[in-house]
Order: sequence, then structure tokens, then C-alpha cells
Amino acid sequence: MLLSVLARNAAYLVGVTPAALLLSLFFVGPALWAAYSSLTNLALVGIDAANPRFVGLDNYARLFTDPDFWQVIRNSVTFVVGSAVIGQFGLGLGLALLIDHAERRRWWFATVAYGAALLAWVNPTLIAGFLWVAMYDFFFGSLNHVFLSGLGIAPVDWLGSFPMPAVIVANVWRGTAFTMIIFLGALKTIPPDIYEAARIDGANSWRRFWDHTIPSLRPIVALTLLSITMSTFGTFIVIQALTNGGPGIATEVIALYAFDSAFKSFSIGYGSAIAAVMLALNLIFAVVYLRWSRARA
Repeated sequence: MLLSVLARNAAYLVGVTPAALLLSLFFVGPALWAAYSSLTNLALVGIDAANPRFVGLDNYARLFTDPDFWQVIRNSVTFVVGSAVIGQFGLGLGLALLIDHAERRRWWFATVAYGAALLAWVNPTLIAGFLWVAMYDFFFGSLNHVFLSGLGIAPVDWLGSFPMPAVIVANVWRGTAFTMIIFLGALKTIPPDIYEAARIDGANSWRRFWDHTIPSLRPIVALTLLSITMSTFGTFIVIQALTNGGPGIATEVIALYAFDSAFKSFSIGYGSAIAAVMLALNLIFAVVYLRWSRARA
């Protein structure tokens, strides 16, 4: 029975096997290793690096009793909601709609807007962080030295007074193009006849968007949200370049917390426990998105 099923689906199995192997190599394997390491006192240097001991749930007990950890969780959720859910998703969808509208009417600035968004995306993450450091600089930054001074407004300490909004804006600027490209491709698949029929029926722009565009995009919304949420949860280089988690731990997100614990404090086991919690948070967001998608289907 099993052999006959495998024989009938041999072509599909051959196609899926490379992807399954890559997923196992780059996701499942490291995830299992991190889960095991989180139960040990594995260190980067010293005696515990050569001979790690099994410590059970000690790393998790230490983590959940650390008062900084709960602040890090709040920071992470704020950063993900502000940067991914509201910023990248909302702005990416808006840009995609505007560019698609302009391209249908053959307006030249659609290409300019598309290229500008892509330039921000292709920038290396560290370079993007340094660009925004230059933008936010109190004395010579573009925002203060050019924009606010031109309006006669006193300079603002962006990274000191508004650290979380500052890093959210920087990450939205860099990551919006990904969402824009996905939605722009999806918009191209919607037949123009649907809009023409709705226009003849008297539907205004808002009704056409709500009744036809949103239902057509719904199948990829959950996937897009999941992709950018996972990416944003793992983001820390932009924050490291801008604030390094400061002031204090005001912008310390869980990925940066795990990195500092594992590679600055040399505690791989404890850093793996933090990474396991980050994976759990990703799973929670994934369940919420998928349930929302099925409920709306």
C-alpha cells in the first residue's frame, strides 16, 4: 500500500525533497540544536564550552525571573507591531496600490517610487543603520540640521527622547519594499474587468478597494504578515547600530538580548533559551495570523 502511494507520487516527492532537505538543514536542525542547548550550561569559552552539563529548565527559570526579560518582551512586541504589522505591512500595501494605480495610467513617477523603495531595501542592514544614525544626529543630523532648523524649531534628541519610534521608523524605511513587491505582484493578477464592472455598477474607489481588492489579496495577507513578523523578530543589527538597545534597555529586543547573552556574556545555553522563547513568540503570531486568515476566508 505504502509503496503504491509512493510510486504514484514519485514526481512530487522528487520535487519536494530538495526543499525539505534545505529546511531540515537550515531550520529544523538548528532549532533542535538550540532547544537542546537551552537545557545545558553550554558556554562560548571556558570549561563549560568543552564539557557542557545538562541543567534542565534552570536557564528558563533564570530567564523568567529576570525583570529585564519582561521589558524586553514588551519592547519586542511593540517593535514588531509598529514596524511589521503597522509600518511595513500598511505602508507596503499603500505603496503597492499607488504604484499599481500609476502604472495603469502610465505615469512616469511610478518607476521612480518603485526604484526609491528598492534602494532602501537593497542597502546592507548595517549601512542602513548608519544612514539613520546620520539622520538622527543631534548636532549635524539631517532631521535637525536641515529640516527642523529650516522651520525654526529647536533640535530634538531623537534617539534619546524617542528611541523606540526612531528605530521603528528606520526599520520600516528599510523593510517596506519587500511587502510592496509582494502586493504589487498580487495586484497584477486581479483582472481589470472586475473593477470595470464595479465602476459600471456605481461603486466608488473605496467600495472597489474594499469589495474587490481586499478579498483578492486575502490569500497572501497571512503569509506576508508571517514573513515580515518573523523577519522583524530576528532584527537587531539596525537597533544595534542606532541605540545598541539603549537608553538603558528601552530598545532592547529579544533578538539583541539573545545575541548579547550568547556572544557577549558567552552563555550559549542561556542565549539558546532566549532564542527558544523567540521561536515560541513567532509561533503565537503565526497561529493568530492563520486563524484570522481562515476565519475571513
